[in-house]
Amino acid sequence: IFNSTIHGDPYTPLLRAYVGDTMVFRLLHTLMNETMTWTLSGHTFLTERYAGDANRKNSIHIGIAERYDLVVPQAGGPRLQPGDYIHFNGRSSKFSEGAWGIVRVLDKEVPDLQKLPAGYSARNEIPKPQPVCPAGAPVKSFNVVAMDYPSMKFNPKAPEAIEVDFERKIQVANPDAKIYTLEEEASKVAGGLQPMPLTLRANVGDCVKINLKNKMKASRASFSAISLAFDPKDSLGANVGNNRGDQTIAPGESRAYTYYADPFIGEITSLVWDWGNVMVNPRNGLFGAVIIGPKGSQYRDPKTGADISLKNSWAADVIIDRSVQGNERRANYRDVALFFQDEDNIIGTSFMPYVQNVAGLTGINYRSEPYKYREETGCSLGKMFQPCVADKPEDPVTPLIEAHAGDPVRIHVLGANNEQNQMFSVEKHEWPIEPYMRGADQISVVEFSGSEVIDAFISSAGGPYKLPGDYVYSNQRLPYSQSGQWGYLRVLPAGDQRVMPLSGAVPGVKKAETMPPANPALPVAAR
Repeated sequence: IFNSTIHGDPYTPLLRAYVGDTMVFRLLHTLMNETMTWTLSGHTFLTERYAGDANRKNSIHIGIAERYDLVVPQAGGPRLQPGDYIHFNGRSSKFSEGAWGIVRVLDKEVPDLQKLPAGYSARNEIPKPQPVCPAGAPVKSFNVVAMDYPSMKFNPKAPEAIEVDFERKIQVANPDAKIYTLEEEASKVAGGLQPMPLTLRANVGDCVKINLKNKMKASRASFSAISLAFDPKDSLGANVGNNRGDQTIAPGESRAYTYYADPFIGEITSLVWDWGNVMVNPRNGLFGAVIIGPKGSQYRDPKTGADISLKNSWAADVIIDRSVQGNERRANYRDVALFFQDEDNIIGTSFMPYVQNVAGLTGINYRSEPYKYREETGCSLGKMFQPCVADKPEDPVTPLIEAHAGDPVRIHVLGANNEQNQMFSVEKHEWPIEPYMRGADQISVVEFSGSEVIDAFISSAGGPYKLPGDYVYSNQRLPYSQSGQWGYLRVLPAGDQRVMPLSGAVPGVKKAETMPPANPALPVAAR
């Protein structure tokens, strides 16, 4: 679809720059009645362009009559890689309708594109590309498979479909499901183990190598972690523009992809998509994430303490190595990834009669807990978030986040495959709108959409007063919460043995105690 040697360049504007050029993208939302999401592969920008400690990301949502000036400091990304990169609207239907284009980064002069006056250097030379992974960078290798998972069911006890209104249905089962998983887990998943979306972890400065094998019966597959540094002619994962070769693989084939967690990008979460059939496969579950943590960190299972640095786990304890420069006062923290997906493009629009409920595939991490299903099991609306059957209390099937009171918790919210913008919230908790900016405003709900990643860095589980209990996280758009997009943040008393304490040592990990911030500040709402 995106290959210019077959179809020619797209009719959308072709954006060109020389390697190393500064690029400014001015997003203007005009004459539309919907919010959108803009995503750029292989490059990042600051969310606050004049603030050096602002969050760096590659995707942003834009609302009605809104505008942004997004500055990319180097065309070709931090490793100065020439080639064709794709930018696109992360909302599924808008992307499929043609909202995408090419950023062409050139390493040789062409007559119809002048160099910038100041250029990249005083000599005004086009810089040479750097190796994707510098010599000496620690290497993390993962053997990943893409496979069919026809037994996918977002709630094992609910019906396969739940009718909501106007003969529309919430789809609980998906016989067309496809997933990524580690090769070592593939046999268990094929045997019926309910999977979580692939979640890999690496550190700032790591070289990440993905060895992908396509075990699907029919579809081509690829692996694309577009927030990291990579060579677009090799590891974009999509056949874009004039990039030569095929970066997707047929069933039974294998291919390697290489990414670098460049220190310039920092601690970032990259959504992973398949581009073998990007209009279909991510909708069916072929998505994941690569989460980049602090340099030198190790990752352990929150319950067993086992080292999961090279495993697939949506939840992990991040153990900081304080001997690394810059980490001296950093605290260990709980780290989780929540993948939201939806596909209803009618709810909230001006179609008559107005629909009140969400239909289609709607879930978090391949799981959902619809209100209508809970009502059928005996839950009244007033007790929807409580175990309703006294003799058989059960938690919702959605991911259960667990932490001790006072633990720092990072929640990575990913728009895995979305048709509309959504709102993430955690009951009675706040986090800074800019996670690395001292004095940033505290918020308790944040908007996100398809292909976008939001990081909620909660400084203290249980709020500023460290109160144990169950807190509801959810999509604050009520119809989506009703369709099953909600779960628990369970804050346990200090010393509760259901999870390991963040302080202390584990095998193979340097000791790192939990430390409060040097100058703790209460959120405005708690003063």
